[in-house]
Amino acid sequence: MEQKSVFLLATICFFALSGCVEENNKVEQASNVDGFVLTSPKMLDGGHLPVTYSCDGESVSPPFSWSGAPDETQYYALVMHHNAAEGIHWYWTMYNIPSSKSQVNSGETLGEIGSNSVNNLLQYAPPCSKGPGEKVYQFTLYALSSPAKISGNEPVDRATLLAAIKDITLGSTTMTVTYDRESNEHRNQSEDRVRPAEPVKLNPPTLTDSFDSPRCDDIRSSVTEAGFSSDVSVTCDKDYAYVASSTYPDHEMMTGITGTNEQIPVPAEGYAAPIKLNPKKAENFTTIDAAVGVAVNGVPIYDYSSQGELDVDEYDETHDTLALGQLDNCGGHAGRGDDYHYHASPTCMIDTMKNQGDDAIIGWGYDGYPLYGEKNPDGSDIPSGTLDVCNGQADGNYGYRYQTSATPPYIIQCLVGEVDTQKLPRVAPLSGDSEGIRADLRPPQGGVENLIHTVSEDGGRTMRYQYLGEDYFTTYTPSSQGESCYDFQQKTITNGGKLESGTFCRGEQPSQTESNTLTATTTKHSETFSGEHHLKLDAWADNWFAAYIGEELLIEDSVPITTERSFNAESVEFSADYPIELNVVMKDFKQNDSGLEYIGARNQQMGDGGFIMQLTDTDTNDVVAVSNSDWKCEVLHKAPLNKLCESETNPIAGQGYCTFMSKDAPEDWLQSGFNDSDWANATEHPASSVGPKDGYNDIDWDRRAQFIWGEDLETDNTIICKTTIEKPQ
Repeated sequence: MEQKSVFLLATICFFALSGCVEENNKVEQASNVDGFVLTSPKMLDGGHLPVTYSCDGESVSPPFSWSGAPDETQYYALVMHHNAAEGIHWYWTMYNIPSSKSQVNSGETLGEIGSNSVNNLLQYAPPCSKGPGEKVYQFTLYALSSPAKISGNEPVDRATLLAAIKDITLGSTTMTVTYDRESNEHRNQSEDRVRPAEPVKLNPPTLTDSFDSPRCDDIRSSVTEAGFSSDVSVTCDKDYAYVASSTYPDHEMMTGITGTNEQIPVPAEGYAAPIKLNPKKAENFTTIDAAVGVAVNGVPIYDYSSQGELDVDEYDETHDTLALGQLDNCGGHAGRGDDYHYHASPTCMIDTMKNQGDDAIIGWGYDGYPLYGEKNPDGSDIPSGTLDVCNGQADGNYGYRYQTSATPPYIIQCLVGEVDTQKLPRVAPLSGDSEGIRADLRPPQGGVENLIHTVSEDGGRTMRYQYLGEDYFTTYTPSSQGESCYDFQQKTITNGGKLESGTFCRGEQPSQTESNTLTATTTKHSETFSGEHHLKLDAWADNWFAAYIGEELLIEDSVPITTERSFNAESVEFSADYPIELNVVMKDFKQNDSGLEYIGARNQQMGDGGFIMQLTDTDTNDVVAVSNSDWKCEVLHKAPLNKLCESETNPIAGQGYCTFMSKDAPEDWLQSGFNDSDWANATEHPASSVGPKDGYNDIDWDRRAQFIWGEDLETDNTIICKTTIEKPQ
């Protein structure tokens, strides 16, 4: 059923005052049973939908729990919808959920899943309204006396489901929330436990006048008294103290790790952690899929978890980095960006501190409150049950303080103070990994043995380990190609023991760098091409693309595909003669051949793609070409071939539901004589299905430019496309 048909059906049901509405009302008006309640740990009835569950965030479904259903309940159904002027839009349809279930996690599917009215796919569709103003969304849980019996092969839409359960519904309960895309950036989301939509890197401010405050002095003193002032600087403005470092500690690292993700610590020069100078308790705490603070040696501090967003009320051993053997003897490890950080008490750092003692501050939360060790500053023991869920307690000097602990959660678990999550930094991932040799490195089953990390005199680092009797390694040395660039060689378990090499940098590759201040909207200039006509190409991709004129590279996406939220617009000016043969490679991020993202996390999912382009003659300012269905495209990687893979507890590429199709691009596909007649035409997709994010609105798009991809935005992961642009008449 096409999207147009789905909307038409919904519109008829909404306006006709006939069969569909009548049947739906029988279900909607089922008596609300006393005590039957639908709740969520992330939002309140009558509150706001957190941005995480919209197209502006992570586009994952929200978590819920329920209780008090009628005793006769055998199954549940859960539906999310919005009453729009043109009819009912529905975003989530799950049914035949067993009565043994009392909750659904974020990104999880229970029972059977029906369609949504956004793209008619069997999945959650995040709200992505284009109209102004606040929208109202309803989540309704139905208690059923028997399973819903639905015949036919078409996707189960909301109307079909409600008709099927009208006579078996024992009761229902509803949660209503609102979402306003226009005001989302300005909304105070302290009532939600949020993680940042896109934390950015902050460099220490260049101050014309020095600024001091008692809290600034304390933060600076904590670094100096610990003996780290030669490697860590503290600069303050009126709001923040910026703790700047390379994040690379001067102590032993990686020793003791068995559950290695095969990442190796790489310095991140210029990392700046902003600590609030005027902390204030928030109404509710904040969890972050990033660092929550910084140690006094400049190393970022994370919570105990490896999964991202954290449920602080429920300890999750399956994502405990310490329990999984992922941490070294010092409480840290290298993350997916080859960035070193702590998840537990930084024991090796504490051993090197000049001011060792229970009264020494060992770090700071981003909300401005200090972190101490496992005892009170006066040396007394902390009684069991004293620390709150964030692993802290009241403090006579600072109002509040965090503590480390020998038991979970080990270190700062959440932030009790107000914090602007949009200002929090991340270590920039290594760029230049176009072949994906360092993408999706994962801990092998059973763990490794004899992991040793060494530093050589020339600044190189090597990590060696054994697995099932075989030797593996990753080594790198400073590269001559540019500052903060490194030449890598590796033999990893993840990549099948192949010898691989590459040059990767913190920031842009040297060949791409034209200035130190390039932004997502900076227009690059190419001197590689020459011709009579002066042109500008604008493009946006989810997640990555490279464009060629014939066989010559014109532009490559400057943001690596492995970067979280790798969404940005690219522009390049060049000159050429018609006809112009434009060839484009498009890739959506996948962790491996399963085609999934966030594997093992609660928001494990298939990613979705999308690409849009326009070509402008800068002499006439006329748009002379756009992306549309006239382009010829070939899918090179498609996964998973069965979408049930998305719900697998342990998805393994090539097994069970997680099969895939992968093939190489034809060797001559960039050449002018290549015959693409057997390729399919590109499929145009509405913007509402793609959900374009950061950078997209920076371009003034021609109305003719269309989002293109393969037939399926989710399963088509790598695509090559060709088009020939003739001289305008």
